[in-house]
Amino acid sequence: MATPAKNVRREQAQGNLSTEVLDAVDRQIIDTLLADARITNRDLADAVGIAPSTALMRTRALMERGTIEGFEAKLNLTSIGRAVQALIAVRLRAHDRDQIDAFTSRVPLLPEVLSTFHTSGSVDYLLHIAVRDTDALRDWVLDNLTTDPVVGHTETTLVFKHIPGHTGPIG
Repeated sequence: MATPAKNVRREQAQGNLSTEVLDAVDRQIIDTLLADARITNRDLADAVGIAPSTALMRTRALMERGTIEGFEAKLNLTSIGRAVQALIAVRLRAHDRDQIDAFTSRVPLLPEVLSTFHTSGSVDYLLHIAVRDTDALRDWVLDNLTTDPVVGHTETTLVFKHIPGHTGPIG
């Protein structure tokens, strides 16, 4: 028989994340990690006013519940040779499972794709990509979208500047 903790992890793996209410300490931990994800556990504990063992236990619990999905490095795209960003609206030819699966199994995994949004409205997907220059952008659209038999229409918008939103505090 599975334990309750294993059931929670299984539900999380299937996309059914825990809806446990966050208390004030959880919120402080999240706010502190949003400000600096590289903070040491000791400094996190000091900032929140709890013991280091409690900070570690609480952070692990937030990760196991799926509240914290991970930590990642943020790159300067220009410094790695990907100075041109674009948003590409994509409309599929048909909306059957085979065409959707064909698109989503390939395009979001391309290295130039930073984010893929499945949307409602007049377009099906919005891609955020980064490439070397405008010639590379044109070639990328032609090679990866225009020639794809499931893609019916694309519209490309250049990004002059990406101004990130604020992911917290969670308030």
